[in-house]
Amino acid sequence: MGLPAFTEADFVLSQEKRDEITAGLTPRQKFMVEHWMNLHEVINRGDWDGMDEYFNVDTMTYDNPNRPDLGTYKVWKTSPQGLYKTFPPSIYRTLKAWGRGEDEICVLCHHHGKHTGGPYMGVQPTGNELNVVWFSWLRFRGDKIDHIYSISDVLTMLKDLEVIQVPQPVDPYK
Repeated sequence: MGLPAFTEADFVLSQEKRDEITAGLTPRQKFMVEHWMNLHEVINRGDWDGMDEYFNVDTMTYDNPNRPDLGTYKVWKTSPQGLYKTFPPSIYRTLKAWGRGEDEICVLCHHHGKHTGGPYMGVQPTGNELNVVWFSWLRFRGDKIDHIYSISDVLTMLKDLEVIQVPQPVDPYK
């Protein structure tokens, strides 16, 4: 997915943009998406204690086929912290949202940063931009996040960060 041009200011969502993202959702679904967008603001500031209020910290689970090591909230929380240090400014935003019932949402999100803060997967800082698009399916228990399943465009991320080289076929079936 090609992202349109953006600035860091685009990661602070106006109420008009938030309303556009949540249009068509039920009030409960809108609450859950707003909760997620508010969490992004907290993470974008590096407020690691503040992010706890958005989760059922004792029961929250995380699934991602690219990161099976991040199963619990306590362990998962170290990932945005590491990204914040390695890719300043490490900032997140929601692009689209969908809802199902009273406890599930799906969000399309964008994470941006620059590889200037430290090594990543053995590669020293290159200054390259990080622009990862990902989907998360979130399940709530009460008013807090209880489960996240995420899938992201890791291949493009690793290519952009020069961790791996990826051949770009003209026609992959020839």
